[in-house]
Amino acid sequence: MYLRYKLGFAVLVLAVLYALWLGVGRNLPLFQVQRVTVAGLAGRAAPAVQTALVLTARQMTTTDFSTARLRSAIAGYAGIARLEVHTRFPHAVVIDVVERQPLARLDVNGTIVAVSSDDRVLGGLAPAPSLPLIRSRVSPDRGRVSDPLTRSELQVLAAAPPALLRDVYTIRQSSEGLTVRLRHGPLIYFGAATLPHAKWDSAAVVLASSTSRGARYIDVALPGRPAAAVGDALTSPGSGSTGASASAATLVGTGSSSTSG
Repeated sequence: MYLRYKLGFAVLVLAVLYALWLGVGRNLPLFQVQRVTVAGLAGRAAPAVQTALVLTARQMTTTDFSTARLRSAIAGYAGIARLEVHTRFPHAVVIDVVERQPLARLDVNGTIVAVSSDDRVLGGLAPAPSLPLIRSRVSPDRGRVSDPLTRSELQVLAAAPPALLRDVYTIRQSSEGLTVRLRHGPLIYFGAATLPHAKWDSAAVVLASSTSRGARYIDVALPGRPAAAVGDALTSPGSGSTGASASAATLVGTGSSSTSG
């Protein structure tokens, strides 16, 4: 019986000590954050973001650190995707900032902004002219793309292999569905935004084929049966013929080929 009382008393003391630690101990100045290292920031907003992170971190202790408070302090910066925080007891914190990367230029009635693959408008970031261009008449809402068509276009671009994405000039809706125009190549007809990875893979195979050289467009609406419209080799530029480009087009696909007249 005596042993049972001793054990009960010991548990009670530990509970009280733990409660004191939670309520007071971990917030003692003894553990105050003094050294803050911020990595991964770039762009014009970097100084302001770093200042906000450092000031907020120094208001906390390493034993009671809140990443949520950091995220709240920079909530107005859409270019930040997430924070990876590592505390170094007793006084140091390392904050790795993972930024959203611009995927495309969005032109809304003449105003051009950078947008990311998750539909975010990256305010304060000047989009590079080399990024693919998307035109829309619908303004973003609260820092996010709100137009369903623009979201579909971003979905297609986000699935592109890096080598092909660098060659994309623009993407738009046409009579053939979503259509990509390459800077140094043909149009690519995607149709709907479904199966974008498969369609890009299909387009890459056709572009790499010698049979698609000089193609006016590549149709990957059915990724398992891509097609390329190419001119007649006897009348195409550089063939030695005095005629203009052929009006007929040969469809070259993974299945059968046909000629449209």
